[in-house]
Amino acid sequence: MEEHKLPRYLHAQPQLLNWELDEIMVWFPFVGVGIIVNQAPLFALVGYLIMRFYSRLKNNRQDGYLIHFFYRLGLYNPKGKFPEYWIRELVR
Repeated sequence: MEEHKLPRYLHAQPQLLNWELDEIMVWFPFVGVGIIVNQAPLFALVGYLIMRFYSRLKNNRQDGYLIHFFYRLGLYNPKGKFPEYWIRELVR
């Protein structure tokens, strides 16, 4: 019988080293652009600083805050599932 490691909290996000998956997803685009423009260390540092800002912002808010933030700005719309971002009240 094999032993399997179970997470302490089942609803917790996967982690890589000290960061959660959504925090790393903020950092990776900066590293990718840095590789393309041949400035990887600079863009990795900028991505790290923005990732730190996001992680501090996220710790004071609910889960999935980044999706809600982008939806509020109008940058994310799950086509047909939700009303447009400028509609504040739903009345039938």
